[in-house]
Amino acid sequence: MKRFSEQFHKKSESVTLQPVERAELRSRVVSYMEYHPMAAATPVVKKRSFIRSPYGNEAFKTVPIPTAMILRWSVALSALILIIIPVLAEQTLPGDNLYAVKVRFNEELRSTLTFDQRDKITWETERLNRRIAEARLLASEGKLTDEVSAQVVASVREHTDNVQQEINTLRETDADGATFATIELSTTLELQSESLQQEGNTVLASAVADASVSNTTSTQALVDVLNESISKQDAQTDDAAVPGYDKIMARVEQNTTRSYELLTSAKFSDNDPLKAAIDRRLQDVSRSIEEANGLRSEDETGASKKLIGTLERTQKLIVFMSDIKVNRGVDLETVVPAILTNEEKEQQLAQVNIEINHKIEILETLHPKLNAATAAKVDFSIQNAKQKQTEIKADKDKLTNHDFVKDTMALLDDALKVIAASGVSLTVADTLPTDNNSSTSASTTKSKNN
Repeated sequence: MKRFSEQFHKKSESVTLQPVERAELRSRVVSYMEYHPMAAATPVVKKRSFIRSPYGNEAFKTVPIPTAMILRWSVALSALILIIIPVLAEQTLPGDNLYAVKVRFNEELRSTLTFDQRDKITWETERLNRRIAEARLLASEGKLTDEVSAQVVASVREHTDNVQQEINTLRETDADGATFATIELSTTLELQSESLQQEGNTVLASAVADASVSNTTSTQALVDVLNESISKQDAQTDDAAVPGYDKIMARVEQNTTRSYELLTSAKFSDNDPLKAAIDRRLQDVSRSIEEANGLRSEDETGASKKLIGTLERTQKLIVFMSDIKVNRGVDLETVVPAILTNEEKEQQLAQVNIEINHKIEILETLHPKLNAATAAKVDFSIQNAKQKQTEIKADKDKLTNHDFVKDTMALLDDALKVIAASGVSLTVADTLPTDNNSSTSASTTKSKNN
């Protein structure tokens, strides 16, 4: 076949037309063109496509679908539903339109995606803190109604029960881990309850002072459910075995590291008194760790219990700093009291003794002017105050018990009130206290030595 093609091509090159033949061929072509002219160009009309119905001969029109546009709108709508709305919902409070998205979608989705037992406990505890923080923010604005309070109370009970169930499950495989989780939950509840009950310096107390009676009642309902949960957790903690010293130390170090991270992220100014107060508590933690290490060689059980107290303090600091916006108005001394050093205890003891002796001197000076009944009451107050003063001198740790020092001063203040009521002049006294809170009570550090 190839050979034939070559031969045919070669032969064609040698064939030519005579001039007469070319003229005749041209004449024929021109004549054909004259009798068969080319038709004029006409516009092309795009025909509509029709599809015949399978149910008859009637045709119907097809409509093009804008797939690309639908896809773009679908992506935008999905982003709105799955990203933007959930993010906006995180800033809502009970009663807001998107609050259900925050609680029933965002938080439930995170719960579903949390598989580790310890992570579940941590997350449910965080949800508990969220509900209380929301209630306190509403209270600060005077918006904590009975209805909202009932919802918060129900949520607190629900999350507390969830945490306890997870702890019970964890206890079957990790008893020490369950004990740490119980301590974490218990200290969290204690800090929130103490913060809610503060009088004078907390955000909540200021709000309650200006809000309605209904708001006060709603707040008390929340305090009651927290105290109820605390009682249950105390029972669990009492029954739990104390973990080993090294395990407690590891958890204390972990909490201490977390506390410093939160302190750094809070971005306090250098002269912020709250930053100084938190720094002081972290120094107390360091001293407690040193004391526990020194005690371990003599009494490892006692050292472990001391570390447990330190662990509770670090946990409270973590909860306090985790929501610093809400807790800034809380009196840190009330929820996490400072631990007095030996030097501070000596200074505090000297000041307490000065004030007690001063009041006793006033009472003894006025004693001869009193009738028998009044003198007996004053003698009782003086003797009891001296007894408590002796106890304070013997055990300086009692200085860190605010109520103990307060009661000591209250005995003497009450005696002065009795004298005033009997009609005896108190000109020898510098001042007459109007209540049981003496100057010492106000200035005494309300600390608890763990």
